[in-house]
Amino acid sequence: MKRIGKFLFLFSVLGVLMLGCVATQPTSPNISAFYRIPALEVQLPPLQAKSKQSVQEPIPVEVGNLFQQLYSLDPELALEVGKLPEFQGKVGEKQVMALSRFVTLIEKATPGQKDSLAEFLTVGKPVIRRYSTPLQAVFWILERDGKANPLRLPLTLLLAQAWNYTDQTRWGDFKIVTDRLNSPELINYYERRNFKYVSHGHCEGYPKSIFKSGRGCCSDYTAFSVYCLKKAGYEAMAIRVESPTGKTHHIVAEYKKDGKEYIMDNSCYTCTSGGIVAKEVYVKKLPQHGFGYW
Repeated sequence: MKRIGKFLFLFSVLGVLMLGCVATQPTSPNISAFYRIPALEVQLPPLQAKSKQSVQEPIPVEVGNLFQQLYSLDPELALEVGKLPEFQGKVGEKQVMALSRFVTLIEKATPGQKDSLAEFLTVGKPVIRRYSTPLQAVFWILERDGKANPLRLPLTLLLAQAWNYTDQTRWGDFKIVTDRLNSPELINYYERRNFKYVSHGHCEGYPKSIFKSGRGCCSDYTAFSVYCLKKAGYEAMAIRVESPTGKTHHIVAEYKKDGKEYIMDNSCYTCTSGGIVAKEVYVKKLPQHGFGYW
């Protein structure tokens, strides 16, 4: 029994070690639903030869009219709206209602609100992310509240009002959620509200394990962070640093953004201020000891 236990332990360690070597492929943008409207398609930039619509659901006439209205107001924004999952397949009544409210908001938007929306569209990498997550959050709010103006909100309040984690149709699927977490700030926001740190007694070191249980150690947090960051198109890896408790070592996610190195660490609330900090600042407190999980 001891030999079997030792074998299982070594096997689990090998699995965690391999985790850092598994290539996570970045996503690519959804094809805007605007390309499914013949009257608009001729005005749009040509698609790459290999690009194909994932669905052939017809666009309802009402949606087509709203799309054309939105395109006349802001072509770039309109194409981003067409990439939202809500318009990739069959468009329901809630989505039509939200789209109508959104067009009205854009028609009446102040310069400050337009700047806020433009800032939302910079979250993540447009050439890699499937869609703009803050833009989806705007639509989720408009689906349920016709009087709301999400363009007045900063990003954190926008997410706080839009993201209801009890809705398993939106938050129960690993792929759907990790597609949505397509920037460091979105990953960080999600982790701080959905994951709880536990000691090394419960430490599988896989992205899906902490996603399903909501509980994990530093390796679990880091595995999830690195997976999402790579999927979103960022250079990311697990690194080992000095333990904040003086025991063995601590695992955190390192990533690069705009040529600078950052640390994401949500398993130790006292190690950062808000979960993300510049690496040069972080390692002054907890020096780096190596790379990987072990």
